Amino acid sequence: MTKADSPLDVVVLGAGFGGLYAVHRFREDGLETLALEAAPDVGGAWYWNRYPGARCDVESLAYCYSFSPIIDAEWKWSERYAARDEIYRYLQWVADRLELRRDIRFNSTLIKATFEERDNLWTFETKDGDVYQSRHFVSAAGPITTPIFPEIEGLHDFEGELMHTARWPEEEPDFCGKRVGVIGTGSSGTQLIPIVAAQCEHLSVFLRTPNYHSPALNGPIEPEDQLWWESNREDIRQQLHKGRRSGSGDLRLDAETNDTKFHYAEEFTPEQRKAVFEKRWACGGASLAFMFRDIMTNKELNDEVSDFLREKIKETVDDPEDAEKLTPKFPFGTKRLTVGTNYLETFNRDNVELVDVKSNPIDRVTENGVIVNGQQIELDTLICASGFDALTGTLSRIEVRGKDGQLLGEEWSSGVQSHLGITINGYPNMYLIGGPLSPSVLTNVVRTNEMQVDWIADLIGFIKNRSYQRCEAKVEAQTGWGQEVNDAAKGTLWEHAESWYVGANVPGKPRQLLAYIGGFNAYNRRCIAEREQSYPSYTFCKQAQG
Repeated sequence: MTKADSPLDVVVLGAGFGGLYAVHRFREDGLETLALEAAPDVGGAWYWNRYPGARCDVESLAYCYSFSPIIDAEWKWSERYAARDEIYRYLQWVADRLELRRDIRFNSTLIKATFEERDNLWTFETKDGDVYQSRHFVSAAGPITTPIFPEIEGLHDFEGELMHTARWPEEEPDFCGKRVGVIGTGSSGTQLIPIVAAQCEHLSVFLRTPNYHSPALNGPIEPEDQLWWESNREDIRQQLHKGRRSGSGDLRLDAETNDTKFHYAEEFTPEQRKAVFEKRWACGGASLAFMFRDIMTNKELNDEVSDFLREKIKETVDDPEDAEKLTPKFPFGTKRLTVGTNYLETFNRDNVELVDVKSNPIDRVTENGVIVNGQQIELDTLICASGFDALTGTLSRIEVRGKDGQLLGEEWSSGVQSHLGITINGYPNMYLIGGPLSPSVLTNVVRTNEMQVDWIADLIGFIKNRSYQRCEAKVEAQTGWGQEVNDAAKGTLWEHAESWYVGANVPGKPRQLLAYIGGFNAYNRRCIAEREQSYPSYTFCKQAQG
């Protein structure tokens, strides 16, 4: 067992996008900082999610750090939508270029974090028995870190290859000549399925809930694209910061045309709206999700978009029965739009079978395959693209104990509460990056991570400069923020969501909208107001309480 000689200023959990920037920013502020990372390298979700076809659905020029002129000058992206391996190399390079590795402990799985009230310190214990203490605890565990397997009888009795997209083998599996099954058609599944189908003898896709889908239309970033970006980068980033862009659409389209995201549908005729849909479709990517500002409040508009995408499925998939199975019935936007290459076209292949397990759920998994509706489908490999216990899963599985010994996972089991998605009453000097009830997964995650790290750093600076020992969100502030999150969703189609955004994919998880839907700009203004008013939502003290 090892133990730090004296308490650190900050312990950061995780070394993905949020954790790496946190280490850099806190270190720049003169704080003694250490990050604990369970993986053997940096990357967070981009370390673990190395399945074939893994790729970001936000443009790489926007899905990257903006805080460092050095990084801007020296790194060049190769594709419009970066593949997992390029994003992973980028984060490795950032860690090396900024010399962050010396403040990260890899292969270090946190199992317990306890707030010691007698001295206002957090104590951390890792799986290997290492012990650390710090004044502040910053969780950058990530919103999609803890994978879940589907709850199917006999799943782990399967004697073939059983794998999860989020824990992909380091040695690439060989699917040649094999019968493969895939459970799940969310973002991971829709990226994986076309590649596996092209390699295997036969692919069975077990479809539970179909999703709206858009082609990525990915391509290389040409020299002229890079020059355009360097000329317009600062202006676009300012607009991103002000919420005038999403970064998930088409950067050039948004820059060179009238961005309809900031118009209401009623300002356009039905024919003009259809033209917008077609233009966005032709651009590819997730730009369809950012067409009009009332896309989640105007049911008639949402129906138009939903029907447009449903028609694209019918136009692409040859078999009418398969097309119908692949057609979503829920409102557009209440589940994440999937983006990929040749996903729908894959169902036109002779070696691909679509199995509707919504109408006829999987009975059980056997040693040799999957039984559906009494019939066994023989498999050599079974891949679970079944998603994550998003936003709350990782911290809920760690023994995080607050000032009165209460367990965070138990408190969250009846519903999440936090203030600004950053702090939690009862857990002093603890802060979340990309946590529940912040915009997190509904925004450009990298941009929101940077903003939250900077806000947390400013708060820690406020505490340090005034010789405070402890900072804690007030109960009434936390309750008020929860009400703001709920109020933002009222009257919107989010009230009808049945997805991981509300925890619907995890049996027994409370149904609750886990992200603030008001957008980055409104959230940022709210956080700035808190800071400029000297943090009225918090209590501070200078002495230990023991």
